Amino acid sequence: MASQEEEINIATKDSPSEKGKAVIGENVSVNDFTKKGFSEIVEATKCINSFPQGASRDLYCAYPTFGRIIDEQSHRILGLISHVFKWQNIRGNIQRRQPDEQFDMLLECNDAIFDRLQSNLDELAGIKKNPQTVVVESCINNITPVKTTCKGAGAWNLKTNDIRPLISARLITAKNIPRPQVKFQIPVDNKADQPFMPRLKDKPNSLKPLAILPEYDESGDVVSYLHPYEFELMKFEVPSERLKARESPQVPKDMKETELVYVDTAEKLKNVLQELSQANELAVDVEHHNYRSFLGFTCLVQISTKLKDYIFDALELRDDMHILNEVLTNPKIVKIFHGADLDIEWLQRDLSLYVVNMFDTHQAAKALNYARLSLAFLLKVYCDIEIDKTFQLADWRIRPLPDELIAYARQDTHFLIYVYERLTNDLLKAGNEQPQLLRGVYQRSTELCKKRYVKPVITQSSHLDMYRKSKQLFDNRQLYALREIFQWRDTIARQEDESYNYVLPNHMMLQIAENLPREMQGILSSCNPIPPLVKQHLFPLHQIILKAREQPLVKPIINTETTQRTVSVSVKDYNSKLYCPHDLTHLEEIQDLPTLINFKSDSEQQINSDDGDRVPSVCLKKAALRFYDKPNNCEEEQLIIKRKRKEKDLILQPYYRYLAMLPIVEKEKLDEAARIEAEEKNIQLCPTTVVDNTVTEEKVIKTEEDAYSVSVKEMLKRKREESSSSKNIACVRSNVKRPKTGPQNNQFSTEKRVNGSEEGLNKPVNSDESANDNGNDNLNILSKEGPSSSQSLAQEQQKSDKKKLKNKHKSKKSGSSPKSYQSSNKPIQIDFDYNKVDFNKFKGGAQKAKPTEFKQQFHGKNNANKSQNKKLNKLFTFSQVKGNKK
Repeated sequence: MASQEEEINIATKDSPSEKGKAVIGENVSVNDFTKKGFSEIVEATKCINSFPQGASRDLYCAYPTFGRIIDEQSHRILGLISHVFKWQNIRGNIQRRQPDEQFDMLLECNDAIFDRLQSNLDELAGIKKNPQTVVVESCINNITPVKTTCKGAGAWNLKTNDIRPLISARLITAKNIPRPQVKFQIPVDNKADQPFMPRLKDKPNSLKPLAILPEYDESGDVVSYLHPYEFELMKFEVPSERLKARESPQVPKDMKETELVYVDTAEKLKNVLQELSQANELAVDVEHHNYRSFLGFTCLVQISTKLKDYIFDALELRDDMHILNEVLTNPKIVKIFHGADLDIEWLQRDLSLYVVNMFDTHQAAKALNYARLSLAFLLKVYCDIEIDKTFQLADWRIRPLPDELIAYARQDTHFLIYVYERLTNDLLKAGNEQPQLLRGVYQRSTELCKKRYVKPVITQSSHLDMYRKSKQLFDNRQLYALREIFQWRDTIARQEDESYNYVLPNHMMLQIAENLPREMQGILSSCNPIPPLVKQHLFPLHQIILKAREQPLVKPIINTETTQRTVSVSVKDYNSKLYCPHDLTHLEEIQDLPTLINFKSDSEQQINSDDGDRVPSVCLKKAALRFYDKPNNCEEEQLIIKRKRKEKDLILQPYYRYLAMLPIVEKEKLDEAARIEAEEKNIQLCPTTVVDNTVTEEKVIKTEEDAYSVSVKEMLKRKREESSSSKNIACVRSNVKRPKTGPQNNQFSTEKRVNGSEEGLNKPVNSDESANDNGNDNLNILSKEGPSSSQSLAQEQQKSDKKKLKNKHKSKKSGSSPKSYQSSNKPIQIDFDYNKVDFNKFKGGAQKAKPTEFKQQFHGKNNANKSQNKKLNKLFTFSQVKGNKK
């Protein structure tokens, strides 16, 4: 096989006189070649069949010589097959695969070889011809102007007769466009797990040698690679001549008068490079295509000087364009772009081109605060030219390029150098002839040059961005289907090297996820028109939807997107002591007004006139009323204030504070006792027998002296009589009922009670006042005299308390004497003195008897008290009817 492959030499000659003929070897026709090939194949098959098989093969393999020869020949054949695979662009190493996988690779290679042979034979026979590219232009005619009338409440400020602008669009595409990716020598790498790696082989205009260094994450994986010209961009400084004004910029010639150079070969590229290196300014633009490619690719590069326009075919010169780095990375030559955000990344990815010393006209227009930032607006302002942007979405893969696309590509760079010169002058004028504003544009442009291309990577939540923008509400089944279809689309797009919109557009994907069709036909009905790759992979797409329908239905909980509001940071520090909201001195209207600080007398206040003479000004009088003036206090108030200040300044020890609080506590006790006594007087139910008020102090003294002279037996008798009398009174009180009196008696009794309460309340009030006076005096004495006076005051207070307790005890003993009760036949006594009544015995009604007292009253010998209780009940009935016993 090897000798035959070495002897066979295939060469095709395409000449108009010898079409359909092929020369194989020397003077051999195709028929002879096929006959010889079949004979060789039959002979090789016979040799293979003669090898031992089955049990006999195992017997032969027992000999080491046979096994060594078989292994050598097998390695040799696999090596030849691997070379054929590389020639046929079949990926994979057949020597490291299992037998089943090796057989599959052989079938794949045979299919590719037979397809290529069949197509070549058809082309030689004239049956098949290369399809020519057919350019198709679709236009939308101008829409007739329509008058719109504003109706509705919200359209009050709009014009009633607005005319819509004319709409026109032109789309140029072509049929049978071959895929440029097939011709790329370095295949496109769409894998997400491998970051983009720069393919730069040499580094012109370098300050640091070429080093493509990787960047690692925490786990040790390569995330990205450093920018090859990052050091040069950091050290770049704008040349001083670029920060000066351009003198008399000249308007460029018309495109028809300017020479156009179309570069599509390596020889032309080298010649153009020498011309570009002599220029000082270069206008650069890029045309890109991304519909029939996953990552996209650069189709054209336009470069213009003041004399010529150049168009480089990036599809043909993809692997040779890197030599332009000699010009693009030269810091002495300024490169002019417009909106270079994406152009910088596309040049790095596809052509290995990098830029140093760039001026972005988009950033310059932004610095000048223009109303619009597009190139068409700048050309209209500076050149008074209206360019046609209808070819912006054209298919730049078309070869040869139509004249319309060439003209469109030229106009993007033809006038850009003139716009750059005008913008430079305007930036210097806006900066008051200072280069700071112009330098800032260069710095922002340099930051754009530092950008690095990053491959698109999807995550588990990438589909949620599209879902939120759609403003639809999906359940968990629909979200599951959307996530799985999104990942399926990403996988197919990377494998087929197609864009997302070509595989399955977003609106179709949302429609399928929302409907969840049960049948395959439902998937096709959700797409209009049906994408080709959806037809090819309809079955796996249908399996995803069926699996989504099997998911349990759960209400989805989606994290709402948090909108971050920008808070305006105030420069004023409100916490500062120097800040005052009423400080208006920074205002122009307030600066010349007179203030109290600058107040002068009438003689001193004079105003200078325009002639220089001093003119007396208007007299300024002080206000009669002022908000911040303090009133003049009298002498007494000042003395009181001074005394209070001294008391605050005086620091007492805890013991002296305790002594100072004693009179205050005593005063509160007296006030509480007076209040309780007044309440008990008002609660009294009925008067008791009149107490003789003719007892003098001498009799009281005598009774006390007699008490000490009486014997012990007599004292015991008196105590027994007092206890029996007290028990009888308690029984009477428990059985007494409120008398039923007429209106006259009620009025009379209420008047007497009121008078009595007024008389009884006079004395406690006086005592309280005296106590207050004493308390104040004690405090004053304590604060002046010191601790010795406070001790004597406490001793006097204790003596007075003991005397009061003795007097209370004596009054109780005197009140325990036997009293005469009033009968029901006698009239009620009117002249009753309520001041002599002991109100402590009336505590809101009858007292509840204790269990022990209850048993003594109603059981045993004490039953005789019932008759006595009946008599007492008769005494306390206030009716004049006599009770007759039955």
